[in-house]
Amino acid sequence: MAYQKFCYWVDSHGLSKVRKNFEERGIQLTDEARIPCRVLRSTREAGYLASPAWYGLCKRRTSWYWESEKAGKFLVVSNTSLDHLDVGNPIIITESNFKPDRLPSPREITQLIKSEEYQQRKPNAWENIEPIEKDFYQTWFERHRPNEPFDFEKIFMNHSANHSNFLDPKFFINLDGLIVPYSIADSLHVCSACLEFFNILGSQWPVKYVVPCIGAVLFAHLPMDQYFEVRNQKEENVNKNKG
Repeated sequence: MAYQKFCYWVDSHGLSKVRKNFEERGIQLTDEARIPCRVLRSTREAGYLASPAWYGLCKRRTSWYWESEKAGKFLVVSNTSLDHLDVGNPIIITESNFKPDRLPSPREITQLIKSEEYQQRKPNAWENIEPIEKDFYQTWFERHRPNEPFDFEKIFMNHSANHSNFLDPKFFINLDGLIVPYSIADSLHVCSACLEFFNILGSQWPVKYVVPCIGAVLFAHLPMDQYFEVRNQKEENVNKNKG
């Protein structure tokens, strides 16, 4: 069966409604306490995130949550639609065959980072990188690119530019009048893809194409470098030609 996830941002009342529904069906609603992307595992029928999860293993990388309109809300992720519970419009994540025509040059990466929208939105914690994080990226980079020099500064610039492209898109396709931004690098060069998967960043775009970060490859078992379509159901006609 093709990969598909239905994601709902809910308040405590909505979470109670969802929990009751799953209990009646004999399905466990798992509380993911530390690693947000883990709810994206295909083998996990249903799970949810409370606020502390965004202050877990990836707390610097997911600090954008605390600066967003989603702060304080719960996120429910299910293999099946919960529309019958009337808990809001879902974010639907599916595998896609999308491949970008081109990715940004180093100069364009720099321009993305200079975006006023990005500079205004980035959290204070975003650039406070701990040495252990660099070690993590170096381990993965050297495993997959043994013949290339590891340059964390370059990688972090890609992380920042990628988030910027979902705030103020410069790399996108036009789909039936919609601006559809996409990840501007492969899995080794993007970070905290959960922010785009779950609409913490880029919620204004009804459709976007997102590559899983290394964390999502490791913890959610998503395929490396695979683009996923992230669609806001019932909002496809919003924001046409905007950007």
